[in-house]
Amino acid sequence: MRATAIGLLSGGLDSTLAISAVLEQGIGVLALNFVGPFCTCSPRSPGGCHLASEVARTLGVEIRVENKGMEYLRIVENPRFGHGRGLNPCIDCRIYMLRRAAALMEETSASFVVTGEVLAQRPMSQHRRALDLIERESGLVGRLLRPLSAHLLEPTIPEREGLVNREALLGIRGRSRAAQLDLARKKSIDVFGCPAGGCLLTDPIIARRMRDLFARCPDWGVRDAKLATIGRHLRLREDLKVVLGRNREENERLEGLADGLPRVELRSGPGPTALLCGSFAHDNLATVAGLLLFFARKARASEAVLTHNGTTVVCPPGRPVTQDEVALWTI
Repeated sequence: MRATAIGLLSGGLDSTLAISAVLEQGIGVLALNFVGPFCTCSPRSPGGCHLASEVARTLGVEIRVENKGMEYLRIVENPRFGHGRGLNPCIDCRIYMLRRAAALMEETSASFVVTGEVLAQRPMSQHRRALDLIERESGLVGRLLRPLSAHLLEPTIPEREGLVNREALLGIRGRSRAAQLDLARKKSIDVFGCPAGGCLLTDPIIARRMRDLFARCPDWGVRDAKLATIGRHLRLREDLKVVLGRNREENERLEGLADGLPRVELRSGPGPTALLCGSFAHDNLATVAGLLLFFARKARASEAVLTHNGTTVVCPPGRPVTQDEVALWTI
């Protein structure tokens, strides 16, 4: 079946139900999933959300994955329509994704775009004025169908032209998910996730780290944004930040992002991996070794080994840093 609609699919219940509602009318859908550093519902990798892929499989639709790169991160830094309580640029984020969906609509000769947005579900981006603004700024006026709240909104072009049966759509409003859960039971839909939206930019710690990055690292990039979601962050100097893994999984993730960055680990015994971001001098190594000893509480005094560009430097064991120093440096 040729795709007549582009459906934004996060893997969450709302987007799953929205695409399902269109498919039930015999309309072909190409699902579009976005992956970026701040999603909480899946491993953050270029392969996309594993849950969205599973939902697409159960719905029987093709899925395309788009990466949120530097263009999106620049929006996070300076959104036209402002941030939420954290660093979440919800309105600008929706516009960004829908513009990409509009481009895919043109590329595939589809007729409209489908989203799982629900009127009044989220205070920043889903009240009526915000929905109208997002539709206008995305270039999708009349071509943006929100099946879950369609009866509360103006008819779209595909509804007016008879491509979509408006009577078969819904009129859900508000933050309660009771209507969606009931509908999912009736449709036997049991593969979905992200009930609260899942954006790490709403986390005050992640928001603080990103603001620190914007303020102190003029050459920041995608890797820096990924690092902001991992481990402990401590700024030893204006131009030097240390990122420490908190467990084996985070150590492995840091190692996967370490290319070109100095990495410091204890020579013997378990402990965190440290990545050094910024301007590093070897006389900082003793302090970094002290951080490793502080957080590797079960480790005895051990040499720390710095690896950078194929060379290694060994630092003799020293004293752990103090709790007051850690508090002073923590971002």
